[in-house]
Amino acid sequence: MQKFLLLSAALFIAATAAHTQPAPASNIQQYTTENGLPSNGIKGLQWDENTGFLWMATEAGIVRFNGVDFKSFTKETMPEIGSERMLFLVRNNAGRIYTSDQPGNIFRIEKSRPVLWKKSTAPVGGNNPDLGQYYLLSVSETLFKSKVSKPRPGRFASGANRTICTSDTSCFIQNGNTLFYYSTTSAGPELVPVEEKTLNSIFLIGENCFIINNRKEIFLFHPGTRTVSPVSPAGSGMALLKDMNNSNILFWQTGMNSPVFIAGEKAWLFDYDGNSINARLVTSSIPPDLYIKSVQYSEKNNLLFIGTESKGLIVISRNRVLSKRRDVVNMKNRNSYYSQVQLPDGNILTNESDVIGDHPTDERILPIKGKFGFNVSITGGILWYSQVDPAVGHNCLHAYYPATGQTIRYPKIISSEIVAEMNGQIYLANLYGIGILEGDSLRYLCRYPKEMDGTVIFDFAPIGQDMLAVATCGGLLRFHTGSKRLDILFSQENICVRSIWKYKNYIFFGTYGGGYYIYKNGIIRAMPLDKNKYLLYPHCFVPDDENYCWISTNRGLFKASLPELIDAFENKRPSVYYHYYGKKDGMEMTELNGGCTPCALRMKDSTISFPTMDGLLWVNPQRAKPVLPVGEIFIDEVLVNGEKVNVDSLQGKTLLPQTQELVVELGFSAWCNKENIYIDYQLNDTLSWKPVNTANEALIRLSNLNPGNYVLRIRKLNGFGAGNYSYKEIRFRISTPWTRQWWFYALCVLSLFGVVTIYLRYRTRQYQIRQEKLEKQVAEKTKELQEKNEVLEKNDTIKTRLISIISHDIVTPLKFLTVAGKNLIEKRNLMPDELQDETIREMTNTAQELQLLSTNILNWIKYQNENRRLVKETFRLHELVNQVLGILNSLAKQKKLELINEVDEQLEIHQYFEPLKILVYNLLANAINFSEKGRIIVSAGWQDDQVTINVQDEGVGMTPDQIKNIMADQFIISSANIDNRKGNGLGYLIIKDLVKMTGATLRIESEKNRGTKVSVLLPVGK
Repeated sequence: MQKFLLLSAALFIAATAAHTQPAPASNIQQYTTENGLPSNGIKGLQWDENTGFLWMATEAGIVRFNGVDFKSFTKETMPEIGSERMLFLVRNNAGRIYTSDQPGNIFRIEKSRPVLWKKSTAPVGGNNPDLGQYYLLSVSETLFKSKVSKPRPGRFASGANRTICTSDTSCFIQNGNTLFYYSTTSAGPELVPVEEKTLNSIFLIGENCFIINNRKEIFLFHPGTRTVSPVSPAGSGMALLKDMNNSNILFWQTGMNSPVFIAGEKAWLFDYDGNSINARLVTSSIPPDLYIKSVQYSEKNNLLFIGTESKGLIVISRNRVLSKRRDVVNMKNRNSYYSQVQLPDGNILTNESDVIGDHPTDERILPIKGKFGFNVSITGGILWYSQVDPAVGHNCLHAYYPATGQTIRYPKIISSEIVAEMNGQIYLANLYGIGILEGDSLRYLCRYPKEMDGTVIFDFAPIGQDMLAVATCGGLLRFHTGSKRLDILFSQENICVRSIWKYKNYIFFGTYGGGYYIYKNGIIRAMPLDKNKYLLYPHCFVPDDENYCWISTNRGLFKASLPELIDAFENKRPSVYYHYYGKKDGMEMTELNGGCTPCALRMKDSTISFPTMDGLLWVNPQRAKPVLPVGEIFIDEVLVNGEKVNVDSLQGKTLLPQTQELVVELGFSAWCNKENIYIDYQLNDTLSWKPVNTANEALIRLSNLNPGNYVLRIRKLNGFGAGNYSYKEIRFRISTPWTRQWWFYALCVLSLFGVVTIYLRYRTRQYQIRQEKLEKQVAEKTKELQEKNEVLEKNDTIKTRLISIISHDIVTPLKFLTVAGKNLIEKRNLMPDELQDETIREMTNTAQELQLLSTNILNWIKYQNENRRLVKETFRLHELVNQVLGILNSLAKQKKLELINEVDEQLEIHQYFEPLKILVYNLLANAINFSEKGRIIVSAGWQDDQVTINVQDEGVGMTPDQIKNIMADQFIISSANIDNRKGNGLGYLIIKDLVKMTGATLRIESEKNRGTKVSVLLPVGK
């Protein structure tokens, strides 16, 4: 190629403009709420070079940006935050970053997350008295702590002052147009008589402090002597500083190594060489109409960060690659290019006949006129190419001789040939075989096998002594020039080999869809791919002068370390670091082209020109320095079964046996494109690593974890070189459930032993069990007979009671009625009227008593059936008592007794209605029977969760022995009445049976000749 350039240089004597589109020198990314930024209003920026994180104070909390994802710290994630409206973001002389929320809570950035450093002293809803001293956070913790509780010195505020730190205990402060000195020993800020009331700005460049006054004079300030000296006006930065105004602004704050000067669309950095201030242009691509609040710059990564009042975050990076396109629209030419030829002026001639470059070229003396084929070769200073020859009407081989400017056509060689040179001999490869040039014709030395006849060829190159390799859709072929033998080194169905490159003793070859391989001494190994598998379609391998290899693909460009590639081949390593270049690096078209010769072109200034689907891609390895994914791995968040746990406490933590899922969220710096982040993890494994998907959130999900001890190891690839990793290790334990404890297994063994023992006993006691079964049957029969006997005895008792009642209390009154009635009939005329009336009254009373007795007998017999099913009802007790009084009122009136119902009309109970009615009936009947005067009162009321029904009379009363006799379980009905009064005792017998049925309690209070009070305590629902 160099020979060709030297020979052809003389031909280019006239020049016309070679038009190409100017590509932007910077890549601009704007982040707003539409693409992930929590708030468009940014109060402050701080760049942490150590961690690679950009910190932002916003109106929606504290935000961390790693180049790819935003991590927000809000009230939801940090309860210590009182308000998500942050006030400022500053860095002190030790490099620590601080921010404060609106109530005055101060947070310090600890590597990957903010922590509460000082809680606000402001009362709820009140003003913070210490807020006036917060500007001292930009100096040191020592000075801040010594002054924070002191009265505020004037109207100083962290966002309105610049501080120049001289030590941990002192600083200079620019407040307005005046300079002050403040230290831990001074009572307040001391005025410094330097440019008093004319101070415009103060800033540092490195260790040197500079002052600009309102007259735009620039001085070097000496803090020790508090004096100034003028700065030489010769530097390139002086003119910019003198032009500083409201539109051209100097941005500097503590922690910045150099100020950033922004004027319109341009930004400069300042350097000081000990004599003058010089300006270094950073970018010319700042978007217009920005209200800039804060600026930061990363020297290491060449990144400019601009925080705006309302338009979010602007990140500007220098393009590392250059996209080149034609400027003149030519509808007849494609804008996708393949083969290229470098011209002596540094421009590129493409196969579409377009000239791409930065220099003027005379198109009349180009080595190739018009379009040409995809394959161009240079051997011995001769340029070989294929082109349609109008004279013969078809495509044929051409040779251009730069020394003479002559082009020779070979009409007989009509297929698309690739030319290679070995040992001074010109070889050609085409669709059908390999041959040499003889005269104006091609003489085949070897034809492809019949099944490969007509295969497409992509590359043809020497690979060793007397050996040529051909890249075809039939595989990688090797041709021995001495023996004329053709070998198939590699073949894979439906996979085309498209590029060949020899590096030392290693042969690299790329396929379309199958990745790339390295061949050496009969060994072929597939090489590791990138994480997105873009390298399944490699187009070209191009070395640079720094021992790196550039690999073009359909989805972007990769840079790899050649020693690392060789090490991976020799030691079968599973991974290689491939640094990806894409859109963020200035690549406007990421689909690069291949299947052509040359697949890329190394230019005379070491720039590599790659063909793409839209123009060319120029890469200067010296300027395309990558931003590597260096830095620590941080644990942002840990979720156990969906519940957040403290990140710091997870190390060595024992988790519950019910732990179903453990999620670990990772934090890391990622200014190098997502494609360059390689993070793997292993759990209790020292051999295999699993990749972490970093496309959206870098999460490690661990599920179905068994009890035991775990070691989670995480690694991040930091760039080129074998073993270049950062590691993070987390140890935790999942406790063993009780069902897996040793004592549980021992219990199971004992249980099994017990079961076996029981089984053996069961077998040995079969006859005993049979005997016990027979005994049980006998016992059941005996019990059944006893129950029947008890029923018979009960029936006999009932019958005995009935016979006693009937024989005494029914037959005797009936005899009385018979005799009295007979006397009235036979001796009526002999009986006085008074005697007749008395006899009739006695007969009436006797009949009424027989009626009551008969009713009680029927009720008693009815409720002797214990199997009778009753249903409780809800009713008003007052109404029940009224019904009973309605029945007994006539009987009471005969004895001139007053029946009174004092039960609350609203009292409702849930009980058996009919049994309770009969019970009340008998209580009242007894009271009437044993009373001759006065009142009988029925009352009721709540007592705890029971209702007490009271029946109180003023009758004859009872002695304690009589009460004891009535309450006895074996109370026997007899004709002996209380004080020889009429009564059969059946009423109390019915009462006691009904009390038992309703679950109630009977209580009798009586005093002889003073009356009786009978109380029934009923368990009812309110």
